[in-house]
Amino acid sequence: MHDMKKSKSKLRIVLCQIIVYVIVMSVFENINADGSYENYRIIPVALILIYLLWSMARNKVLETCGFRSTTPLPYGKLLFLLPMAILCTMNLWHGIVIRFEPRATILYIVAMLCIGFVEEILFRGNLLHALQQRSVKLAIIVSSLTFGLGHIVNLINGAELLHTMLQLIYAIAIGLMLSVFIVKTGHILPCCLFHGIFNALAAFSNEAGITIAYQFTVCFVITIVSLGYALYIWKKLSIKSNLGEKIDYRKCTVQGQPTTSLPLHLTVPCTREFL
Repeated sequence: MHDMKKSKSKLRIVLCQIIVYVIVMSVFENINADGSYENYRIIPVALILIYLLWSMARNKVLETCGFRSTTPLPYGKLLFLLPMAILCTMNLWHGIVIRFEPRATILYIVAMLCIGFVEEILFRGNLLHALQQRSVKLAIIVSSLTFGLGHIVNLINGAELLHTMLQLIYAIAIGLMLSVFIVKTGHILPCCLFHGIFNALAAFSNEAGITIAYQFTVCFVITIVSLGYALYIWKKLSIKSNLGEKIDYRKCTVQGQPTTSLPLHLTVPCTREFL
């Protein structure tokens, strides 16, 4: 009973963190509607990232959330992360341009990297871990849907409906891929880097002449590759806890009954793509 109450309390805290993050970034996007404060985006996201890392270190959950996994990544079985490497270049598929002056470009890239880390900590670190204590599959589904549906807020910030709906679809697929990756490997850092680089490369995206057909094609490719890679990882690797033990839930039982639960100890307008 105590563990259940503790789990519910942790989940409430995580949901509050996500809500605060969404509100803060939405307020900034509205203030920065004309782009005049673009260089200051780094301030709120850096402060949020520092707080999250400090909180994780204070509560000694860096390991359980995937920042200090006890085993190395099985690069061979993960296809050397090539699907993730290909997907994170999506903003360059329509061409490369220099969109900002040097100082603004550097600040933009750092801010986007921070956003990648913040959102992975919130959705694939804290939320996934909180739900994972109840059910692995539930944790993957809920964290992926929450991450994807969270992009609806972009409509409030001025994004087009069609673009936002397509973004929502592939964000859910990418969220599923990253959630499966963490559950199966116990490593969150590759997901943080993927997410951050995906967003940061928007600094060099060519938005001129992007058609609706192109947007649909990109959405389709990202969704198929993400879901395919998630399915591959799910079948290729056994579930791994962050305490160094691998778990195959098909062989686990509690009082003679099968279980799929982990042990209790254990942004944006325009055509630029963000997660």
